[in-house]
Order: sequence, then structure tokens, then C-alpha cells
Amino acid sequence: NKVDYIYEEPYKYKIPGMNRRYTPDFVIKQDGKVIYIEHFGITEDKRNSLYSNADLKKYIKQIIDKKNLHHKYQTTLICTYSSYNDGRDLLTHLEEELIKHGIKLEKRDDKEVFNKIISQDKDKYFYKFSFLALKFLGLFKTKGYTEKDFGVLRTKTKSPRTLLFLDVMERLYLYYQNYLKKHNAIDFEDMINDAANILTNKENLRYSFKYIIVDEYQDISRQRFNLAKAISDLTGAKVVAVGDDWQSIFSFAGSEITLFTEFVKVFGYGKELKITRTYRNAQEVIDIAGDFIQKNSTQIKKELKSIKTIKQPVVIYTYNSSDKKMNEMASKVSDTIGRILKNKKDPSKHQILLIGRYGFDGEKLGRTNYFEFDYKTRRIKSKEFPAANLTFLTAHSSKGLGFDDVIIINAENSIYGFPAQIEDDPILKLVRPKEEEMVFAEERRLFYVALTRTKNRVFIITPEDRPSKFVLELLKNYETITLVGNIDENPKEIRKTRLICPECGYPVQARIDSNFGFKIYVCMNEPELCGFVTNDMNCDKRGIHYCDECDGYMIVRYNRNEKKYFYGCTNFEDKNIKCQNSYGIEK
Repeated sequence: NKVDYIYEEPYKYKIPGMNRRYTPDFVIKQDGKVIYIEHFGITEDKRNSLYSNADLKKYIKQIIDKKNLHHKYQTTLICTYSSYNDGRDLLTHLEEELIKHGIKLEKRDDKEVFNKIISQDKDKYFYKFSFLALKFLGLFKTKGYTEKDFGVLRTKTKSPRTLLFLDVMERLYLYYQNYLKKHNAIDFEDMINDAANILTNKENLRYSFKYIIVDEYQDISRQRFNLAKAISDLTGAKVVAVGDDWQSIFSFAGSEITLFTEFVKVFGYGKELKITRTYRNAQEVIDIAGDFIQKNSTQIKKELKSIKTIKQPVVIYTYNSSDKKMNEMASKVSDTIGRILKNKKDPSKHQILLIGRYGFDGEKLGRTNYFEFDYKTRRIKSKEFPAANLTFLTAHSSKGLGFDDVIIINAENSIYGFPAQIEDDPILKLVRPKEEEMVFAEERRLFYVALTRTKNRVFIITPEDRPSKFVLELLKNYETITLVGNIDENPKEIRKTRLICPECGYPVQARIDSNFGFKIYVCMNEPELCGFVTNDMNCDKRGIHYCDECDGYMIVRYNRNEKKYFYGCTNFEDKNIKCQNSYGIEK
């Protein structure tokens, strides 16, 4: 509406008894008028079923204190609520209040608003939501769902956030489907879903097939299963499924491994034929990899055989990651390449595959002193061994390929390590295949894929202090594994949960604050219930608070000599003030 505003600009006066700065939600400045806006997460008649009586009482007191503060200093405050007694919505009430206070509203074009959001989305929240929406929509369709299934999904959750997301996604879905129809277009998911629906619902269709052969069946999704089943039901054809459940690694794209492992149960018939001869791997490699994958009891049991043998099938090299981690890791990878190529007359004929868990693993290698990485061709080159025939691939993209030797470069215990330990947004559980009982079940299959790309040996590079869980498992269970270097067998667990507010127990969110000019951590609870904010989580319940000797703020600082954290005033570096106020952090 062409109304300029400032978000959470600090109010120049303090709320009595409050030790932290007061930041109204919005400040509007137009034609000499200054208007503050506060939105309260309770109803106009002061109700909210999510709060306890004590919390609600505290919340209402905060509202009264803020109103009194604005009244005392004669500043204009507009208050909005989650719902109103007259049944009209928040925006209608806000519009009335703004007009009543003389604020001019000129509605902008929707596209202009959209472009403005994108241009000012400094924290990329819009893009994050867009990617989540795209992921959700793809998995929604891959499940074979349609608009009627939004109602079904709503019955599976009580989360206000998830319910709101489903409301938004239903509108996006309908808009997208209408767009496709208007432009006489169709996407890949609808091609499959529509084909399955036509075959299921058209009784006059007649086709004659004896067999339906489905390759790579371990990666089949529900919608593709529906299509194969519809053809089979219509024609009486038998389904011949070819695949390897040990290499089912695409659940993030909607594949459901149980459609493979429970084939007989799903189709009502079936005979299992096993191919147990491998020609790529040596017996010693496949013995380790095969036993490793079968630690998951839900995988189909089989024993692979090879005529090839090799000594030291898997070699683990460790490096010190305490300083210049990437250079240390790259140095060890380079050293491993040198060992592989030793005594090779023509290094260019010996294919070496570097496997990363993610594509950026290769990019990071290219930023060290040991490798060059071409971002366009995705090719990698060793500075120390320029004649080396190197290929970099992610574990996913390496599936189905074979190389003379393999180096797994990022076997560390971290969020983006191997196994990867990223937690998906809980919303995606509504459209994702059911989670497997074994922890890291799919990551285990992906590691199996990485182990079995070699025709000779597998070399694994891992940090001494944070070795991969899979590396420790290999060392514990298989005597033929060779370890070169030191390793911590009881490394510290990485932090998997969100940072928690020390005052109220809610999650905190990191953001760059324009008022302070540095990164802060803000409690996600309602500010009326908890106003915790800090610049460093090595603090106590006070977080950032007013300095009692000047108009500055006490923030967390670190004394490198004494190696401890303390509170120091933000005006310490001000040439005119040089406030020396400081004190310790309470434990």
C-alpha cells in the first residue's frame, strides 16, 4: 500500500522493570506522523488456548505496560489482535486504524509486491519457502495425490504451522494445475498419474501384454507403481521387476523401497531370483560391503561371489582437522592419489574416482592448494599429479559406474558428512515414504554404493577427531580394514537439535540485526512472554541487556587471554564514552 515502515526499531524509552530494549513490531513515518504498531497473539477479548493461565496473565500485563508507555510519552500506538469480537479479520481492522490516523494507502500491483519481496529478502526466507513448496508439490504428485488429498493430510496433523502450509499449498496447487490447463501443458508427474487413472477408470480399453519389465525397480515411486499395476490389472500381464534393494537411494525423490522388498505381498504373486555373481569388485571388498548393508535386517539377504581377490581391500587414512581442515583433507587425498599411482607407467590410463556426499565437496577441494575444480565441467585436476585421470562424482551420481580405484573424500561425522545428518522439514513427512526403523538406512545403502564403485581398492579419508559413524563401524567389525593414522573411537556427537532459549526453553533463531549491526540469536517465543536475545549462546538468561552505567547494551564478549566469556558494554569502543562496564556470566 506504498506505506514505508521500519521493522523492530528500538523505542527511545524503556518499559519500567524491563531490562531489555523495547522494539515495537513496526514504525510508520508519513507526512510528519509517527505511528507504532504492535500485533498481539491473543484475541481482542484477551484469550488464547495455547497459553497457560500464568503465561496469559503475563502476556496481558505486557500489553498494558506497552500501552501505558506510549500513553506516557504521547506516542501513537495501533494494536492488532489474532481475532476480533466482530468476526472481521485483522487486515480489515488494521486498514481502518491506519486510515483513521491519517495514513494514505495506495494499493500496489501484486507483481510489484512480489518483486519487492524478492529484492529485499536478505535472509532468503522467500527462496527457502519456494524450495520447500516445490519439494512438497513434487512429492505430493509422486504419491499420486490430487486436490482431494489435502483434506486427508489435514487430518494427520495438529500443527498450526503445517495446517497453514497446507492451506497455502492447496491454493498453489490449484493455481498451478489451472495454469497447466490454460496453456495446454502437462508436467512429468501428471503424465504418469493421468495415464494410471485412464487405465484404471476406462473399462473399454483393451491391450494385450504378456510381461511388463521394470528396470531399476528398487527406485520405483508410488505413482510409477500405480501405472505398472494398472497396466498389469488391465492386461493380465505379469510384472518382471529387475533391481537391487541394496542400492535404493532415491527416497528423497519419492521412491519407496518396500514396493521392492515386499513385492510378493503387494502384487499377490512372485518368485525371487537372485543374481549373486559380481564381476567388478574383489571378493574381499564385497564381503565387507555386503555384510555392512545387511546390518539392516529389512534388506533382502544374499551372498555375492567374485573370482577376483585383493589384499587390503579398504584403506582408511586419517588427517588432523584442528587447523585448516580443508587443506589437511585435500593434502591427504593428494597423498592417496600418489600412493595409488606409484609404479603406474601411464597414470592417465588408471581411472580414479573421488566420491563426495555432496557436489560442493568437489568445489571445496578446488579451493585448496592441491586441486583445481572447473565449476562448468565439474572436472577436477590434481596440482601435484597433473597426469592423474581423476573424476569427481557424488555418491548418488556414481551409481552404476566402475573405476579402477575409489577415494571417499568426506567420511566425517557432521551435518554434511557421510552419513549426512540433515533433518528434513517435518512438513515433508506428510508426502515422504514412511521412515525406516534403522537409523541412516538410506545413507547406509548410499555408502554401500560408494564402496562398490571400485575394481580394486576403496580409500576412505576421515578426520581423526570426527570420524564417520560408518568408518568406526567398519573398523570395529572387519579385520581386513587397514587404518593408517590415529582415530578417536569415541568422538563427540554433533548438535542435531536447534539452539534453545535458556530462559523459556523455546528454539532460538539466528539473524543479522540492522540495529546492532551484528549476528544475534532471538527467542522464537512471543516477545510478550520472553524477550531473550543474545549475540552469543555462551551466555546466561539475561542475554543482551541494558548497561546500568550508560545508554549502551551489555553483550557477550570473549577474553582470549583468560579464555572465558563475559558481558561488556557496546560503548566500550565509542571514543566519546569508552564505557568500562563488564562482569561475568552466571552459570
